[in-house]
Amino acid sequence: MKNKRMGPIIISGVCIQIAVSLLSGCGRRDKTVSELVSETSIFSWEEEYLRPELEAEVEKAMEKLGCIAIYQQISSDTKETVVLDYLRRRQEKKQLVYYLAGAAEWGVEEDGKSMLDVVDTAAEWNAKAGEEGGFTGIVLDVEPYLLEEWEADQERCMKQYVTNCVRTYERAKEDNLAVIVCIPNFYDRIGLSGFLEELIQNGCDGIAVMNYNKKDEAGQIEEELKLAQEYNKGIVNITEMQMQGYHGLTDENTYHDDGIEAVFDSWEKLKEQYPYRNLGFSWHYLKPCLELMETES
Repeated sequence: MKNKRMGPIIISGVCIQIAVSLLSGCGRRDKTVSELVSETSIFSWEEEYLRPELEAEVEKAMEKLGCIAIYQQISSDTKETVVLDYLRRRQEKKQLVYYLAGAAEWGVEEDGKSMLDVVDTAAEWNAKAGEEGGFTGIVLDVEPYLLEEWEADQERCMKQYVTNCVRTYERAKEDNLAVIVCIPNFYDRIGLSGFLEELIQNGCDGIAVMNYNKKDEAGQIEEELKLAQEYNKGIVNITEMQMQGYHGLTDENTYHDDGIEAVFDSWEKLKEQYPYRNLGFSWHYLKPCLELMETES
């Protein structure tokens, strides 16, 4: 999302077991997976926020913005000690951490290897973290509609993407990792409703919808929310906070000039219109939110 142009499960014994495992040590054992993935969250693309010297900045944002979860990007060359220490600090604050990863081309890989590797990496870190804390799950930011081949054959690209998500979800369940999939708000409007339904039903615990147009925020997620309700999955409404001009953003796409309180007002309206218990919200993303907090203080 940050570097691209604009554009839980039906409850069963297995799901309950996963939820208990995911919530261990976090004081939220009464949460289902669907509720878990719908906790208020924030995206974090800069790895500098893994460092302990910026812990106060992270905590300031988490507290002021009401976040329980953080979606953190981590590169493959990040030192293991840095990751484990960060996970430990989040655990101490009883906050949830999701491993944020993705690239558009991952969606059309025939073997889905890159997405599967994300699961394996998160599982390996969790094994090393032990009881001191670990990743609650993964957030997949895989947007195949950004690819050139999308224009030639949307259905083929979408079919492969959904197939890869389903494979990844099955692998993640084996490792007790929740899966949130980032999606745009337009798959249903371009004739891909069937694939969207398959993705929500069989490819994730929850969807995070990039609802980056302020004109009709409720209407733009209506179909996604209906499907989330039908399959008892989480749905997260993502709000853009970057400054206008970045990646083609205009006043219609971002709350940068409206401010933080305007976002809370928007979310309240959505909750009033859609009183679904598994509807959650997310800020996009940490760095511009911190900058706004400085100007508003």
